[in-house]
Amino acid sequence: MTQTNGSSAAPVAYSSFPLLGRLSLMMFLQYFVQGSYLPIASVYVVYALGFTSMQVGIFGAALAVGPIFAPFVIGQFVDRMFATQHVMAFCHLVGGLLMLAIAAQTSVWPVILLGTAYSILYVPTLMLSNSLAFEHLKNSNMEFPWIRIFGTLGFIVPAYFIEFWWLSGLEGDSLHHARAIAFIFSGIAGLVMAVYCLTLPHTPAKQQADRQYAPGYVIAMLRERNFLVLVLVSFFVAIAHQFVVVWYSPFLRSVLDVGGWGAYEQSISSIGQICEVAVLALLGVFLMRLGFKWTMMLGLGAYTLRCLLFSLVFGLELPFAGMLALAAAGQALHGLCFGAFLAVAYMYVDRIAPADVRGSMQTVYGTFVIALGFFVGGFVSGQVGEWFTSGTGETLARDWTSIWLSCAALCAACVVVFGVWFPNKAPRQADADEQA
Repeated sequence: MTQTNGSSAAPVAYSSFPLLGRLSLMMFLQYFVQGSYLPIASVYVVYALGFTSMQVGIFGAALAVGPIFAPFVIGQFVDRMFATQHVMAFCHLVGGLLMLAIAAQTSVWPVILLGTAYSILYVPTLMLSNSLAFEHLKNSNMEFPWIRIFGTLGFIVPAYFIEFWWLSGLEGDSLHHARAIAFIFSGIAGLVMAVYCLTLPHTPAKQQADRQYAPGYVIAMLRERNFLVLVLVSFFVAIAHQFVVVWYSPFLRSVLDVGGWGAYEQSISSIGQICEVAVLALLGVFLMRLGFKWTMMLGLGAYTLRCLLFSLVFGLELPFAGMLALAAAGQALHGLCFGAFLAVAYMYVDRIAPADVRGSMQTVYGTFVIALGFFVGGFVSGQVGEWFTSGTGETLARDWTSIWLSCAALCAACVVVFGVWFPNKAPRQADADEQA
């Protein structure tokens, strides 16, 4: 279907509803896999397996170490050798089996090693699902945010199955160990996703004989200021993001303990994804009104404010209701953090990427955002946790105010760098330029 804005305007094409439905279900399953375990992974390894602060950070780093090599392996497979949907099916099949194996472990290093192997397979599928959607959508600026909303819904749904069904009424050690069900949910969802990938629209490798070597071309793109600034800021934003991945669920557990509440970490965390739905629904409007730069600046500012709100939870003398409200308000800002910065950044990369290296462009950018930044962020957040942790066992205490202020300072630096050096001019549309 098309839409015209007057007799002289060029038609604007939109994708069919069946295609939008298929891609929406792809996004739902893709993020159901991650939403099952990620919000409570840290609180599980801390309380059920007894990880130290640094071991929690290493576990977070393990979930990102494998995809550091993704641009030179997964991206090449997609751009040169195999269809995207087949690569995704393989990654989800083996990744689902690894996640089931993690659920059965009780020792530190088997969990970390299996997590490393899992990350090699799962994290690239985040970029590949984006790339597949961009390949088939006819108006990605307007349609991709709506497709991505279903990914957010997929991330939210597991919380309510797990906490309001499986973990309902549990307390103490029984609760902590029962959280292993999150990894089982994730593994089963991964196997389902592997089968579904085989039904997705065929997205073959490009067969042009004169293509440039994809990773080499993408690395050469770093000479352009807009891409270089985006990559560098994204790297440090990923470190800040990892603070939340590593510490939010143990932090929220400390808040809930003040009020004597049970297993609500995952459902409270889902507030962020619920707000993300609203942000993604309006993302097309943000881009039209603000452009790429100022939409991403909005996301960076949300990262800073989020950490400042977290720092006030134990920094002020508040009743339990006030502490919980601040913790939830900070989590609600995740919608702007992800939607206005990370989602828009992927759209920006797709905008400037030539068609035959689009998979590699998405994967290289994803490496800086998800893999390398998260890998370093795991160690950084673990070390900061060590600095501001005292005692052991029953006497263990964490200075949450200092932990979150450290993260806020990093986010504020990202705001300044991006605001000063990222250009205001909108990016060129790579495909349109090539066809002109």
